[in-house]
Parts: sequence; structure tokens; C-alpha cells
Amino acid sequence: MIEYVLDSVWTVVDEILVIFRKQPSLELVETIAPFGVKVAIDNRNRTDASHSEGILSRVVVGMQACNSENCLVATVSRPFLKPNVVFKLFEAVAGHDATIPKWADGRTEPLLSVYRKKPFLKAASRTQGSEIATVIDDLYAVAYVQIEEVLKPLDPDLLTFFRVKTDADFLTARRIASAQEVR
Repeated sequence: MIEYVLDSVWTVVDEILVIFRKQPSLELVETIAPFGVKVAIDNRNRTDASHSEGILSRVVVGMQACNSENCLVATVSRPFLKPNVVFKLFEAVAGHDATIPKWADGRTEPLLSVYRKKPFLKAASRTQGSEIATVIDDLYAVAYVQIEEVLKPLDPDLLTFFRVKTDADFLTARRIASAQEVR
């Protein structure tokens, strides 16, 4: 799945970092190396941290290792990111601290967003040990991009927002990938 994510973003971003909780296998590093990926390890002891705090920790590690002013945060569980959606998120961050996709029902996608590095790290340091939502609340200017109105025309099937969380999702992702390869 990581190859799908990397293949979607490498043409849109200047720099790609993949954050791991522990040292990845040599086979995995060799798989992602052709994409020009930098690897960072979040080696902080997270045995007592909640899942969301662990995610925030990895986002912070990635931003600290990043040389870009604007950083896309995306998880490997979203294998079908569309480059034009990613580009739109980068485009919309101008003049803001973050660009976050938002559903019509109010749900947001903070783990598929673009953040300005310095404001994000500053907010994260003020809200130590918090969740990413708390960091977002501490940002000065957040642009919410309406998914159905703005992003759906760029990705009519909204596959960018498909997440693989279960074995059933993984099987669905394989079916989607096979159908896309046929096109």
C-alpha cells in the first residue's frame, strides 16, 4: 500500500518522508527508495501513549525532519490519494496555517491535510502530549476545504478518502487497484 501512496504524491511534493515507529526492514527501504524517500524513525517511548498521541508524535518527527515550509500529512492507510487533490490542498494552504478537508456533516480529515511546518510545530510544543485535534485548535488560521463541493470534482469516486482499516477494507483496496490497473 505504501507504494500506492508514494506513487500518488511524488509528482506533487518536493520532499517525501516516511515515518516509522521502528527501523524498517531493508526490503521495505529498497521498495520505497526509488521514490526518493527519506526515512525518519519515531523512537520515542510510546508504550504509555494513546494511539492518537503516537500519531501526533510521528507527525511531529516528520515535520522536524522536513525541509519544506508546507507539509502534507498522509497515512499509508489511504492508498488511493489523487495527485490533483493533494495539489489542491497545497494550493489552499496559502495564507493559512493548515488546509484540512471537511465533510458536509462536519467531520474533518486531519491526517490527510497540509500544514505549515513552523506554526504546526509551535502549536504542538504548546500542547505537548495532546492529540492532533488539539494542535489544530491551537493554530491561528485553518482553511477547511469542503470535500463534496471542492474535492469531489477532482476525485469523483472520492477514493482519496478511502481508508484501509480492516481485512475487508484491504480486500476492497485490492479490487479497486485491480480495476484501476485495467483502465
